[in-house]
Amino acid sequence: MLRRALQLTGSPRALLRSVLALDDSPHAIALGVAIGVFVGLTPSVGVQTIMILAVVFLTRPFFYFNGTAAMASTYISNPITMAPMYYFWYRLGASVMGTDANVNFDALLEFEGLSGWWTATTALAVKVGWPMLLGALMTAPIGAAIAYPLTHYLISSLRKNRSKTDGHDTSESAGDTSADRMPADERSAEDSGDRGSTSPSDTDPNLDSGTLDSTPAIRRDADSRSPGRPDAVDSDSVSVA
Repeated sequence: MLRRALQLTGSPRALLRSVLALDDSPHAIALGVAIGVFVGLTPSVGVQTIMILAVVFLTRPFFYFNGTAAMASTYISNPITMAPMYYFWYRLGASVMGTDANVNFDALLEFEGLSGWWTATTALAVKVGWPMLLGALMTAPIGAAIAYPLTHYLISSLRKNRSKTDGHDTSESAGDTSADRMPADERSAEDSGDRGSTSPSDTDPNLDSGTLDSTPAIRRDADSRSPGRPDAVDSDSVSVA
């Protein structure tokens, strides 16, 4: 699953096509995309793959979703979109919490020693991390709710159009084969009919029906006059005693 997800990384258009072409049910793929978008819309860059794997194993006894689609969908947060999303989440969370969004980062990052570093990190997480997390949790369900029906519709429409195209191509090929075969059958039937109904008068226009009817009598006359036949009697050789 992880190897398949890594193979899907690329341009957004290629990533979308690869996800839509996954060999799974539309529900499983759409649910995986929704879960991946939810995780991607959280400030968890660096641990998103681990989070998806954890969700896969924890939810396996209850329901199934396509893990490859989920991992691929986490790329909604990438080095290009990460900075604006984090800033938006922070401003949204700070406005909801009613805290001052203008934080003096210079003062927070000034520390001395290990204890000072821990104090500065804790203050940064409280003053920036909590508002950012709140803003992310407000937008992530919305993104997942949009991703599921949209992905399901795209996959269903794509497969329906593909099945119609395949059926149309199959019917056209069957029609072409039938059209190619029918003339040969018709020609064979016509040839058989012609051979069965052919008569000598059709081949020789000089022969009429009367000539054909008298042909056997003429042949018998010729045979009776043949000198080689013992029963042949010539009327001219008979003498009257």
